[in-house]
Amino acid sequence: LMSGIYNADADKQSIMATFPRFRALEKEHGSLTKGMLASRRNHPAPKPGTRKTSVFMSLNQGTNALIDALVPKLTGELWLNTQVIDIHSGVEGKYAITLDDGKRLIADAIIIATPAYVTADLVQKLAPDAAEILRQIRYVSTGTISLAFKEADIPQPLNGFGLVVPSSENKPFNAITISSTKFDNRAPEGYVLMRAFFGGSRSPQSMQLDDAELYDTIRAELRTILGIEAEPLFHRIYRWWNANPQYDIGHLERVAAIEADLPDSVYVTGSPYRGVGMPDCVHQSQQTVEKLLANILERQVSQ
Repeated sequence: LMSGIYNADADKQSIMATFPRFRALEKEHGSLTKGMLASRRNHPAPKPGTRKTSVFMSLNQGTNALIDALVPKLTGELWLNTQVIDIHSGVEGKYAITLDDGKRLIADAIIIATPAYVTADLVQKLAPDAAEILRQIRYVSTGTISLAFKEADIPQPLNGFGLVVPSSENKPFNAITISSTKFDNRAPEGYVLMRAFFGGSRSPQSMQLDDAELYDTIRAELRTILGIEAEPLFHRIYRWWNANPQYDIGHLERVAAIEADLPDSVYVTGSPYRGVGMPDCVHQSQQTVEKLLANILERQVSQ
């Protein structure tokens, strides 16, 4: 389960970077099992008749709705679909930024929120040691296939949110989520939407299958595991290449070394560092802005 969330190799995964709470429970109670049991006692089950709420939440229109809502509220100048191809030190402690259309910008401070391997190229001239460590952050490619069915075509009740496949099974996929159960507004009444996850450290071979092979493979697995014989009403396949950062053992130490080597007023944030989920990335960005503002205030006071 832990490795499945991060599409990771459990033997390489840093517990302190991914699930520090588990380490704290083990330290406090002597074992993870005892810690989990203690946590359950501190959070009793809801009373009978109480409406059960899901711990899972998402945006009704998809996560892109967050970007669509943020863009109109941004102030200043905004360049969308624009690539930064070079950053180097300028005069008076400023930074020169070159865009892919040849435009040059001069900045007092820079926040970089790109994948680690992209950030490495961007800071190569500014901080070569940080760039080298950034390239040590591994990435894996992942994909999903969503399938829609009539509820009547599902031979067994779907009482849970899905399933995670043990790595010992050597399956061509990692997990299945029943999206229409897990999240509201994912399918009309009488229909089921499910999503299978593949790739990552556990089934990288599935990333090399073409769409037809992948579809046939997943359909065969659904037939075996869930007994679904009917063809889906539709399916959609999505692939994300080199998209998932891996928090290998020693990850937090690498992040600290990266931040220590970056020059003044250059910051990194996002999924390669201290959390891959949307709440983690939002929290990191808020902390980064606070650091930047504190730095600006300190420089103004010292002048």
